[in-house]
Amino acid sequence: MKLQFIFIGLLLISDTIMANEWQPQRLLEFATATCQDWEDTAEPAPGFATGSIVKSEIKFRETIVGTRHRIEVDNDALVELDVIERTGQPPRFVSSLFGEFGDPLVLLSLSADCSLQVARKINYTGQGQATDIVTLDTELEPKGESDWLNPPLEFIEPIPAKPLKHPADDTPIRVGMVDSGVNYRLPEINRRLARDTDGQLIGYDFWDMDNLPYDAHPVNSGFFLQRHGTRTASLLLREAPAVELVPYRYPRPDMSRMQALVEHAADNQVTILGMPLGSNRLEDWGGFERVARAHPQMLFIVSAGNDGRDIDERPVYPAALDLDNVIVVTSADDFVQPAERTNWGRVSVDYLVPAERVAALDYSGSETRVSGSSYAVSRVTALVARLKMAHPQWNAADIAAELRNRYGNSSPGARDWVSTGYIADPLAGATVIKQALPSLELGPPQTGTGFRLPLDILVLDSRWSHQQVEQAVQQAYKILAQCSIIAGEVSIHAVDGEDYLRDLSTGSARTLFQAVGTGQVRVVFARDTRMQAAFDGEAFGLGNTRMRPWLAPSVWLMLGVDDPGVALAHELYHVIANSGEHVEGVANLMQGRTRPESQQLVPDQCRLAQANGVANRLLQD
Repeated sequence: MKLQFIFIGLLLISDTIMANEWQPQRLLEFATATCQDWEDTAEPAPGFATGSIVKSEIKFRETIVGTRHRIEVDNDALVELDVIERTGQPPRFVSSLFGEFGDPLVLLSLSADCSLQVARKINYTGQGQATDIVTLDTELEPKGESDWLNPPLEFIEPIPAKPLKHPADDTPIRVGMVDSGVNYRLPEINRRLARDTDGQLIGYDFWDMDNLPYDAHPVNSGFFLQRHGTRTASLLLREAPAVELVPYRYPRPDMSRMQALVEHAADNQVTILGMPLGSNRLEDWGGFERVARAHPQMLFIVSAGNDGRDIDERPVYPAALDLDNVIVVTSADDFVQPAERTNWGRVSVDYLVPAERVAALDYSGSETRVSGSSYAVSRVTALVARLKMAHPQWNAADIAAELRNRYGNSSPGARDWVSTGYIADPLAGATVIKQALPSLELGPPQTGTGFRLPLDILVLDSRWSHQQVEQAVQQAYKILAQCSIIAGEVSIHAVDGEDYLRDLSTGSARTLFQAVGTGQVRVVFARDTRMQAAFDGEAFGLGNTRMRPWLAPSVWLMLGVDDPGVALAHELYHVIANSGEHVEGVANLMQGRTRPESQQLVPDQCRLAQANGVANRLLQD
């Protein structure tokens, strides 16, 4: 039988251990010998253990998946050899080497033929602090760039080129974020970090208890990292462009340190603290609960979590704590409901917030799309920071009251899921300009009997030329004319505002439509879509907007849509008929996918469109 062996070696870094025989080469000898002999012996390679070997079961979700061998070796080191056995798969072997205090050093992965496949090691300072993870080649020599755990402080510029101050009183607006730290090597993050009067970083790592709050969340053996904090922090900084960031790495080894973390923030004039984290253990959060009550002037924005459950029934903490100065948020989908896998609670959770597929920076500095309750925290923390900047005298209670005034009962069904409401667009507030464009030429005036369809056309991207829009509208009316639906009054405007308003999104569409004040069927020629299910054309009638009534009635076309005139007629029919039904038949307009040659509507479809269009006051007979 061919077996795949993965050996993870973990070793304490000290003068004694570094000098002993358990170097990467020695670990490779052990791994190779065990791999080669396992099929015959089913035991770790002999000659390496100096003490006892203890076996125990390995369980995953209460299912036994293998056996662990704990092997004492030289200089108080310990090897764990895990044999993972899953039905229908060959066994997998994981070997971990620990030093006297359990510090990791080397990872070795062997392929099925027992050749070295992956090798990694962790470097440490003389004081035993891990600095980076290095990938090794087949000769066990370093290759490529290190995977940083704690880059030295020289990566942090002492003083930003242009300190960010409050425009009114020249006081820094400091906002804290408690996560896995941030990648302070990125210029976009580095220049926004809060410093003290000596230009030193104010943030802190309460995991390692040092002043290097770098984005690193070790998982499993410690050789694999999750990078989360850079993403949440970058989104916060994008949506609150005049704040100074105080980053914190949360104290996973000892959650009682949350009390010291909040005290540190308070001592450094942080009154707004984003917390995209949580756990199921109430006992982890006693210190935080006490210190949050002791600092009512501070406002904490907390994640509801991403377990897909009602946290009123199965609590997540600190979200479920009863604290007046905690605002709990979750991510909303396009239908103003909790997004897939995110938590909710009609008592414990305050707001639904659009936080699916929003743009952020990942650990490498690349653009990425992020989703989940953590990013609802970033967006609301930024919103709260902007309110604080506009009203420096407001305290936590004032800001919480303003949010309730603005967003309480803001969507008909939001309170099916949360206690307060839906923050449709955390960025709302900027000026939106609506400018009339030349009228469209729709041909000779149509006379005689028919059902007139008035349209209010909004052009959000100048790449939609006047000619393209005109041709699309002309063709749509031509197709709908077979149902005696003819042109009504048509207005056309260009809309200029914040860049994000150029795209279709449930929340930002509310801002757009409130600003332009339209009242009839709206046709929006947009740039792109930010909906979770991305379509080049989308229709919103009464039937699919119960939770988001501001979208009805409207049709959206995105740049690059195929056959804009046919697509427009297709989406307009959905709205007029108040039906999302698609039909079969190659010639029919209402197939699931539009085609240039498919433009037919049959009498039953026409009768439905006429009846519902008149009843819903979309058509004028």
